[in-house]
Amino acid sequence: MSPRGLPAERRRNTMSSNRATAQAALERAIFERFARDAHLVVRADSITQPDPPDILCAVEGLGQVAFELVQLDNAEELQRMGYLHRAPEFWSDAVQALGAEALERHRGAQINVEFHPKANQTQRRAALEQIAFALSKLPEGAEGTLFETLPRGLTSAELKHFPMTDGPLIFEVSGFQVSVPEEPGDGPVGIHLSRIDDKIAHYREGWGVRTELLAYARWGMPFSDQMHRAPEFLAARFPGGIFARGWIYELTSHDIVACVPAMRGP
Repeated sequence: MSPRGLPAERRRNTMSSNRATAQAALERAIFERFARDAHLVVRADSITQPDPPDILCAVEGLGQVAFELVQLDNAEELQRMGYLHRAPEFWSDAVQALGAEALERHRGAQINVEFHPKANQTQRRAALEQIAFALSKLPEGAEGTLFETLPRGLTSAELKHFPMTDGPLIFEVSGFQVSVPEEPGDGPVGIHLSRIDDKIAHYREGWGVRTELLAYARWGMPFSDQMHRAPEFLAARFPGGIFARGWIYELTSHDIVACVPAMRGP
């Protein structure tokens, strides 16, 4: 029986269980990649996920270690980045409705679009389809704003023409859904280092083993591309609470941004 055929309460429980399973699988994958990049020798068959802690495993030289994970960037921004990368795909689907004559007429066209950060896939696809329809009614070389009333989720759409022959092209200039850090300069824009403080404050009792905090960034390379004081931020907090060590890890670049106290060499 599919989830739709279940009673409402059972269906909610099933969906919640599925989300928890997916989150656990994601956290394990992130941890395993981190462990490789941090050169931690973890016995693979020792990894469990009691929740809490997120990860419990045997690490060579340290014995049993509990790891709590915390994401420093926003899931909404990660989704927006995914949509941004799929913009050519969405546009390719939208222009299929244009005939050969309209495509030829607008071979030099570029449409600069900006979506609201929370615009979902349905809204984006619908807006692009309306843009394609608007193009079909315009003469070659037309420029300017495309809509008096913008489609839902779209904040601007401007038509330009250039001496090119591979149009019509879509160019998304949507902004980031990020905020300035609470302590300017400690972390890059879009990174919430305060979540590390929240984790330290949340846990008053440990699990009877050494415990470390793994803070990670999933989208882009904010630490690699921007100035920050992440090592100093960690140094002021670790060891702290139940945590013997703190890490900041940038998933995309595989970079260990900071580790406090530092790991001892061989």
